[in-house]
Amino acid sequence: MLQLLIPLLMAFKGYAQEEPDKVQCGHRPAFSNSSSLQFRELLEVQEGEFPWQVSIQISQKHLCGGSIIHRWWILTAAHCFPRTLLEMALGNVSVVMGTRRFSDVRLERKQVKKIIIHKDYKPSHLDSDLSLLLLATPVQFTNFKMPICLQKKERIWDRCWMTEWVTAYEHDRHDNLNMYLQKMRVLQISWRECSKRVDQLSRNMVCAWKEPGTKGNCQGDSGAPMVCTIRGTQRLFQVGVFSWGIRSGFRGRPGMFVSVAQFIPWIQEETEKERNAYTISGAWRSSLPHVPQYPLLLGLLSQMLLVTIFTGDKSNH
Repeated sequence: MLQLLIPLLMAFKGYAQEEPDKVQCGHRPAFSNSSSLQFRELLEVQEGEFPWQVSIQISQKHLCGGSIIHRWWILTAAHCFPRTLLEMALGNVSVVMGTRRFSDVRLERKQVKKIIIHKDYKPSHLDSDLSLLLLATPVQFTNFKMPICLQKKERIWDRCWMTEWVTAYEHDRHDNLNMYLQKMRVLQISWRECSKRVDQLSRNMVCAWKEPGTKGNCQGDSGAPMVCTIRGTQRLFQVGVFSWGIRSGFRGRPGMFVSVAQFIPWIQEETEKERNAYTISGAWRSSLPHVPQYPLLLGLLSQMLLVTIFTGDKSNH
């Protein structure tokens, strides 16, 4: 029995250490309120609340928001990168992640290797306003750096949030150290209702505004994700990428988001070209049980090992 248990324990322990980045998308392991979403929420984002949120920066100055969708890929808006900017040295573009404040020591910066703009994007009407950033090095997932799930099919969600990087002082908009992440609860509105307020509304767009009875004031951070969940569940999905809108979130002035569900084939196609394909599950799975089961299994095996040892000791006396 002892000879069988020791190799088994070592095998499970080794597997858990070898593949630390095999995580499920859309989960917030470091966020204490994951299990019970409070109605009266703080506007400022809490530790680990949106671990997929990033800041895309040019020369270490905030440019746009974005989200981690894969260990190699960031999803954001195409209009963040006008032709003049794309012609600049790519080495000036980086992504900051793992933090809710730029002054946080946990902040991690990664260089961008390639920027992919959707081929149908046209600045005049912002249709297909999406871009993918290929990182120079992969993200090592932690409780504060996690991928968000992408919505495969459009549906109605119970709770949605939009987030943006803001400055503590209006006159310090270019002072990165004073920037922090803020959220606001939003409510998705139907395409038909939105088309009454927006001329020539593209079918690729999703509209949302501030949820009634909640606090918040978002100007809108280009490329930032709108994430949603179903009541009673803990997993979040990215429904949209913020494109444009005036004081987004206020009734009568909806924020305009690119519908992620409409562009899943494009995301899969472009990421596959770079040999780091995005999979719709957003989770890197294996034939072995899911990682969170290991602590329980290891505990049971450890108890069996101790029982074996002590039983063996007693039998020798």
